[in-house]
Amino acid sequence: MRSRRTRLSLVLLSLLCLTGCWDRVEINDTAFILTTAVDVEQDDKIRYSVLLPLPGNMGGASGGGGGTAGTKSYYIDSEVGTTFREAQARLQRRMSRRMFFAHRRTLLIGEDYAKQGIRNLFDTTPRSPESRMTIYMVVTKGKAYKLLQATPQFERFPSEAIRELVKARNVIPINMKQIALSLSSPGSDAVTVYMGVKESEKNSKNTKKSKEIEFLGYAQFREDKMTGVFENAEASGLAWLKDMPVQAIATVKIEDRYTITLNIFDSKCQIRTHTSRGKLRFDIRTEAKAKATEVLGMYDLSQTGKVQKVEEAMNRYIEQAMRKAIRKMIGNRTDSAQFGSYLWREHPGLWEKKYASRWPAGMKDAEYRIQVKSVLTETGLIYENVTKAERTR
Repeated sequence: MRSRRTRLSLVLLSLLCLTGCWDRVEINDTAFILTTAVDVEQDDKIRYSVLLPLPGNMGGASGGGGGTAGTKSYYIDSEVGTTFREAQARLQRRMSRRMFFAHRRTLLIGEDYAKQGIRNLFDTTPRSPESRMTIYMVVTKGKAYKLLQATPQFERFPSEAIRELVKARNVIPINMKQIALSLSSPGSDAVTVYMGVKESEKNSKNTKKSKEIEFLGYAQFREDKMTGVFENAEASGLAWLKDMPVQAIATVKIEDRYTITLNIFDSKCQIRTHTSRGKLRFDIRTEAKAKATEVLGMYDLSQTGKVQKVEEAMNRYIEQAMRKAIRKMIGNRTDSAQFGSYLWREHPGLWEKKYASRWPAGMKDAEYRIQVKSVLTETGLIYENVTKAERTR
């Protein structure tokens, strides 16, 4: 009997240690933040914007721009403060639900703010247990909150369109963790995806032009400040130098008569550093595959010699794209391809003695030997134009 009472007493005492869900937050009391945007305002104030879904407006199918009949399925709001958390707290004052950031996948940075420096973002974000370092950082052309006001037709939320574009096969998916490593590693500078808004064509007289989100290239940073943008062929050249197997579209000329558009994919790049008589040299070896997507001029790709000419033209295109990216880095005094990191790893003594204190200035005097080997693996379902209206002699 006594042992039974003892056990019962222990059970009752153990209940005192159970606090229950005292800090629970019901899902109906939560505002799920999908993306945030940061801009600079006058007097060095920070504009902090958020986009969050409106569950009450999300029922059923909806058209582009977030809903039908003018009813959007998301809400955008912003506030100004001295710090990010101050602006966030001011936003929270007028929201009946608590903002929750664990579902955020993208962080947008206005171009003006990026030019002043992004280092403070790497303090406020990691301090919060809800924030993820795997979110994608995107620099926007103009104000970041204007990208939130885009009306993409293929996605319910602008944030989803941004995320899908960052993850596309022709884009380097750069997250916050990778940028932090670039900012903290010797001999490297960061890059981020660069996006803007472009108006579409009208569907009819009664419809408005939609504002579509567009991938424009990569924002170039010197330390934590934006200094330029890699665009078009420069952007592809940067991706190849960083050994990122992104897809790229290239249009090349053959014999000044034929125009061929290629889809380049499955690229690989290896960079080695060498020094000879005090001269720094980078040996860059690149391999790539491609398939022909369009051929103008009745060019017969069933002939081995003609395929070799296409591959030679593709080699020149890839090399020129890489050299354009290198010239852009040298001109803006950045090392976006992390040449300095290769030098630091392969020749640490030389790096510390001669280059660490003045990098990336040393890139200007270095030699860049680029060797490209590409293969045309596919011509499509045909070798030449099926009409055979003209024959190449």
